[in-house]
Amino acid sequence: MRNIVKTFGSTRALDGLDPLMETVFQSTIAEIAKEGRTVLLSSHILAELESLCDRVTIILHGKVVQQGTLDDLRTTTRTSISVAATQPIEGLDDIDGVHAIRQGDAHLHFEVESSAIDRVMRHIAQFGIESLTSQPPTLTELFLREYGDDVGTIPSPTEIAAELVH
Repeated sequence: MRNIVKTFGSTRALDGLDPLMETVFQSTIAEIAKEGRTVLLSSHILAELESLCDRVTIILHGKVVQQGTLDDLRTTTRTSISVAATQPIEGLDDIDGVHAIRQGDAHLHFEVESSAIDRVMRHIAQFGIESLTSQPPTLTELFLREYGDDVGTIPSPTEIAAELVH
């Protein structure tokens, strides 16, 4: 059986839909995918794509710069960590793969490469973890990272939320 390609060319596939129609749209996409058909969505609303797509392609200046599943793309980047401990956490800057360490009011925030997560978790555990939030990069963060390391100075959504809560 031949796969039929269904193309949606809207840059605002869900923008402006009420919650009921948004659910209908998402269900329709899921049905088409379940049938083994391909749906191509083009949007600048990356959170929308993140919730709908199982594979993404990031195009920058007309060239494909990243392509694959979100999990695949996330393994090549950093995970944001926010942690509060009973003792001050020391020595993170000595661990290869740890970046952008910032002290918030109640939490320490940093980014860690996938290859260093186990080492980092073992290290911070000795300081008495009270709370920990780990968030892989969003599709928006993956996209912005293609623009260079300047994005690394922007707090992650996890860091912003952690500071608002505390």
